[in-house]
This record gives sequence, structure tokens and C-alpha cells, in this order.
Amino acid sequence: MSGPPDLVAAAFHWLEYLGLLGGIGSLVVRRLGRMRPRIGWAEPPMHVAFGAALAGGLGLLIAEPAWPVAARVLAEGLALFLCVRGLRWVAVPAVFAAAVLPPAGHAAGVIPAAGAEFADALHVLSAGMWAGGILALASLQPPGGWRGEEGRALLERFARIALIAFGVTALTGVLRATEQLTGLSDLWSTAYGLVLVFKSAGVLVMLALSALAWGRGLPVARPEAGVAVVVVGATALLAAFPLPA
Repeated sequence: MSGPPDLVAAAFHWLEYLGLLGGIGSLVVRRLGRMRPRIGWAEPPMHVAFGAALAGGLGLLIAEPAWPVAARVLAEGLALFLCVRGLRWVAVPAVFAAAVLPPAGHAAGVIPAAGAEFADALHVLSAGMWAGGILALASLQPPGGWRGEEGRALLERFARIALIAFGVTALTGVLRATEQLTGLSDLWSTAYGLVLVFKSAGVLVMLALSALAWGRGLPVARPEAGVAVVVVGATALLAAFPLPA
């Protein structure tokens, strides 16, 4: 990558990414809560997440008008409308909005672009399932705490999904990184590489906190979500670097 990142665009990307990931994670957590035996309090506020996604998307549309951004804004608006109205099929526009992130990002600069965009879409959707799920869990307050019976049950259900989703996220992330870096030295000799290293370190911290939460039953959902917010910020900063010529 050449040139510094656009910090205004990074802020809008950060807001949109948080909203989309949190919205997808909320859908996952709500679905897990409806499994038998049902956990009635597992209802993260999806409307807040999709409202944030829409605000970030609108900001990007004003700053960088493009058809993929416009398509995302329409999908995010529809997802928010369905949430507020209590209607079904929220997942359809939410997944669509996440899937059309790559055509407006660095993946579009890879030749051929189709494979890179598909990998990027998988990366975003799988990240929504585990990192977004962590954000959604942090918004909940189990009646008996996370060490209570229902709290532990929800964490165990989520862990099975999150483990697979994290594997897909890690694999596609490494694949995409190799396409953006020209060599290993880029990790410490370029601004893009340093931000990527910082993001990777944040993911490792999240893994350590997850191990505490799932292995020992410690209430670390909110600290883990705080780290996730920082990791998403690093992701937004990466997206704000200029596209390669």
C-alpha cells in the first residue's frame, strides 16, 4: 500500500463494520437462544447494530460515492427497518450488506478479483459470527450471571459456532494478507503491515480471553468485546489505506 490512510473514511468504516458484525452476531446469538431449552433473555439489540452500520455506510456514501456502497446502505436500511418493525428475514439484507463490502475494498484491486472478493466475503461473514457474536454477548446480562446455568449454556452453544467461524476467519485473513503484502518485511517496514500486526495481536488477546470465558467460566464478555472494538478499528484503518494502482 502506498500513502497514508484516510482517517475520515476509517472512522466511517469502523462504525459500519461494528454495526454489521454486531448485527450478524446478534442474529447468531438470538438463534442460539431459541434452541431448546430456550433462553429467553438472549435477545441482543439488533436495531442498535444496524443503525450504526447504516450511519457508517451513509458517511462513506457521501465521502466515496460508489455502487457497492449504495447497495450496502440500502441493505442496511432494510435490515434496520425489519428490526424496528419486528419482521422476519433480517438475515437476508444483513448478509447481503456484508457480502458486498469486498467490491469497494482492496479485494477489487486483485486480478482476478472474483476469488479475492469471495474470500473477503467469507472473512467478513465468519468474523460476524464469532467477533460479532462476542459484541452481542457483551450487551446481555444473564439473570444468574455468566457462571449461572443459562449463562454457561449460552456460552457453550456459542463456543461450538465460534470455533469453526474463527478458523474460517483466520484462514481467509492469512490468504488476503498474502495478496496485499509483497514480502514478510512489509509487516515491520510499512504502515499497512504494522497495523496488520497490531490487529493480529488484538485477535490473539481475544482468543486468550475466550479461553478464560469458556474454560473457567470467568465473566470476560465485556473486556473481550472492548478488544474486539479495537480490532475492528484496526480493520477499518486497513480498509482506509489507498487502493493499489
